[in-house]
Amino acid sequence: MRAKRVRIAVEPLGETTSRWKAALKGKTKSSGNVITVASWDVLAKILSPTRLEMLARIPEIEPKSIAALARSLGRDFKNVHSDAMFLAEVGLVELRKGGPRKTSIPVVRCTGIEVDFRRGAA
Repeated sequence: MRAKRVRIAVEPLGETTSRWKAALKGKTKSSGNVITVASWDVLAKILSPTRLEMLARIPEIEPKSIAALARSLGRDFKNVHSDAMFLAEVGLVELRKGGPRKTSIPVVRCTGIEVDFRRGAA
């Protein structure tokens, strides 16, 4: 998989819906890797300090499992597992199966994150 930059846009749900409808009708060009959130509060939860640290450290340490990542970060396995699963759901991390036990190996799917400040939800 080729690493890429991801853009996160904060916009009201109505605007997101309109953009999707236009895209489905073929009236707009895809803007690529965009994650849309409804508010700055939601963005803060997605990019919490612990999750940002995970995203930065995974490529550096190349953990062979979520347990190895938790040990490296000095954090509880359950919390790291929960964060890894969440980051996988939003598309920032991929959990590959590997090793003899088919453990989840976290791999960051992007080289950077860009936040679109031009939009904003109330």
